[in-house]
Amino acid sequence: MRFIDLEAILPKIRNLLADLQVAQDAALAEPNAKRRARIIEANQQRWTALRQAFEESSFDKCWYTECKSPGADNDIDHFRPKGKVREDRAHPGYYWLAFDWKNMRLSCQRANRPRIAPGARVAGGKSTHFPLLATGVRARAPGDDLGLEHPALLDPTEPGDPIVLTFRPNGEIDVSPDFRGNAVAVAKVEASRLGLHLNWPKFVEGRLTLYNLVERAVERGRREAPVDFEGWPMANDAFKDAIRDLKAYMDHRAEYSAAAKVYVESFRNVWWINDVVLRL
Repeated sequence: MRFIDLEAILPKIRNLLADLQVAQDAALAEPNAKRRARIIEANQQRWTALRQAFEESSFDKCWYTECKSPGADNDIDHFRPKGKVREDRAHPGYYWLAFDWKNMRLSCQRANRPRIAPGARVAGGKSTHFPLLATGVRARAPGDDLGLEHPALLDPTEPGDPIVLTFRPNGEIDVSPDFRGNAVAVAKVEASRLGLHLNWPKFVEGRLTLYNLVERAVERGRREAPVDFEGWPMANDAFKDAIRDLKAYMDHRAEYSAAAKVYVESFRNVWWINDVVLRL
């Protein structure tokens, strides 16, 4: 997961905001919940129109998992569910945010849709889930303060959320060492592990493969590296290729790049990783 700056996306979607507002006004004007739900569903093309700009902002990667799904359309997920909330059966859903683009996230189908992972007993996936931390007070109607909710799921558009996540060499997620004593960080990672399918086997496999690639590139570099920076003029192309590969794995455009950064940093005791790769 990497931070997604919604304000940076705004210039690319300004032409879509009027249509979103028209649909939002129509939904808010309908007092009957069933008829309002039909209005929302009938206008879903207004939020799916955001997909291209959202994909461009993350280089076609899911905002939650950083995976690419070239064989399937990414979903436009309502971070606060528009129709109902699994954790609160009496909640009407955040219908007043159904067309608010700031409530939407780009999600691969695996992270967004309810599925039971192989070997698991409980279904995961975002779907209509929106759990809160123990300190949260759920908004139930337009005008309620969303700032009091304290969402339990990690949100890629919140700068303080992606940084609490780290990745083990085996490809599984974990709480970043800097936040292991922080109850909020631990709770958010635990809620997101299943709620966003962050440890779905295919994601774990992809990150494990990435770790192996990083490890092999480091070993290639070690074999060819000069003793220290003073020997840089004698560095050969094989050594420089290893550096390029490591930088490519961490590039924002690459799949699982946040995991790659963690994996490369785990080798920072190697002088050229610390002094060159992580400084470029």
